[in-house]
Amino acid sequence: MVRPDHAWMTSPDVLVVGAGPVGLTVASEFVRHGLRPRIVDEGDGPSRWSKAQIVHARTLEVFADMGVAEALCAAGRPITAFVIYASPETKRIARIELDGIDSPYPYMLSIPQRETEILLARHLAQQGVEVERRVRLDRFEQHGDGVASVLVHASGEQERVETAWLVACDGAHSTVRKALDIPFEGSTYEQKIIQADVRVELPLRVEEDEVVVFASPRGVVGFFPLPGEAHFRMIVPSPDERDLEPTLETFERYLAEMGPKGATVSEPAWMVGFRIHCRMVPTYRVDRVFLAGDAAHIHSPAGGQGMNTGIQDAYNLAWKLALVARGVGQPSLLDSYELERKPVAKAVLEGTDAVTQRGLGAIGLRNKVAIAVRNKVIGFVTGLGFVRERAARAVSMLEVGYPDSPIVGQDKPALLYTDVVADRSTEAPGLRDWFDFGGGPAPGARAPDACFEPASEDGLTVHGLLRGPAHALLLFDGAAATAAGYANLAGIAARIGAAYGGAVRAHVIVPAAERPEALPAEASVVLDREGAVHRRYGARSECLYLVRPDGYVAYRSQPANGDKLVAFLDGILKPTAPVAST
Repeated sequence: MVRPDHAWMTSPDVLVVGAGPVGLTVASEFVRHGLRPRIVDEGDGPSRWSKAQIVHARTLEVFADMGVAEALCAAGRPITAFVIYASPETKRIARIELDGIDSPYPYMLSIPQRETEILLARHLAQQGVEVERRVRLDRFEQHGDGVASVLVHASGEQERVETAWLVACDGAHSTVRKALDIPFEGSTYEQKIIQADVRVELPLRVEEDEVVVFASPRGVVGFFPLPGEAHFRMIVPSPDERDLEPTLETFERYLAEMGPKGATVSEPAWMVGFRIHCRMVPTYRVDRVFLAGDAAHIHSPAGGQGMNTGIQDAYNLAWKLALVARGVGQPSLLDSYELERKPVAKAVLEGTDAVTQRGLGAIGLRNKVAIAVRNKVIGFVTGLGFVRERAARAVSMLEVGYPDSPIVGQDKPALLYTDVVADRSTEAPGLRDWFDFGGGPAPGARAPDACFEPASEDGLTVHGLLRGPAHALLLFDGAAATAAGYANLAGIAARIGAAYGGAVRAHVIVPAAERPEALPAEASVVLDREGAVHRRYGARSECLYLVRPDGYVAYRSQPANGDKLVAFLDGILKPTAPVAST
């Protein structure tokens, strides 16, 4: 049991219910953003029956910001391809490579959910917060400025806890959601999935970074590689016997019927069977209580996006709640949590439902001619480069964004008033500058990564510059090196720094090999020697990007305009000092 003299336990700001990947993420992020969380879970340790195995590129970027990506990648196994065979003849139908994942993590990471939880819990403990196991939330009630919760310990002792906020990460059977009487709308599939983490010996060469699927007249069986020699997660979707209990004998039988001849399965670490649900809540927030992860949405495991979506819920919520709780953020930030994350979950539910329905239909084929046609179609479609690239981008979750969010925006000149050719003696954009800026990352989009020194293997990157709990203001100098431009950018940086303190970190980015003498010594200057970052952000001429703590573009303007930036910031942050006028 944790010591009662810890400040985070005696006077926590927020109670997190549930210590799965989502709860552990949000608790860790609360600490990083300056809040004191308390996290409880009624289980006695990390999940053994872990269904989630895949960590996608965008989630690995989240973990990199938190400081845990390196440990996860060391414990997991990258996946870069899917191979589909016709069974029992073991004829390869298709090999689908994950092309076009534009991230420092251009793959899917295979790691059991249990290991993810262990690493996240260890990270949280290093921040000074321990998970309180075998502690159950019995009930809670909200009052004007907080939430009063009653916890029941393993001994039966009850404890009353006062916090300003409560975040429910307690899964599909959420106690908090039920207590709030929030509907969990949707349906349950009749079909069942059985899966197990096992040792599998296959009579063919399988690369360490490949998922292998065997499609037979009886159905489909898939193998996702796990760390360790010949260890896989074996998945059988829609087995014939819908109430079948998952046993080693069951997996042996299905492997013999659906897999290649001579394959064997043994050494099960765990086995489980479950039905697929497709459900979500109509609201993510009731006053001071928030829902995240499976407490708010569950869906088909197709694409492996459930845990990832929940972790990104947590990442989205934590910085907003921390800013508001600390009196730095405007209350409207909290409304944006549901407005941003609910459409994402809805799209995931709709996408996985469509894939599942089509997949179950394809699996259910029994006619030899239909199976042959199916295999030909799979081979043809997956051979198209644009299909592979589009699938990789979608599954990586890099395209998730918030273009319709009320807390993102931009200012740029009308095309009608833009000069055809830019005058480089001024900072006014020309026609090509205007179009290039339009092609840069839009408001609500993920801020893409790029290296300031492309020739260097360990040079500073955009994501490295963004890392940390503050907003990042990127002030791009552009191609025109003018005294007025330097004065404007330095003035904006100083003005924002004085008004918002540590909530916004400003950097002047210059496409040059040396720091311009015209920029004051106190300005943070980053040299983009070969212009790679300027090109990535469409910054041919002077412009600025404000990037949120979760790595999404909050605001941009061309040219860089301090007054318009301040007007935007007024809607999301409270200045700690009067904002200087220009």
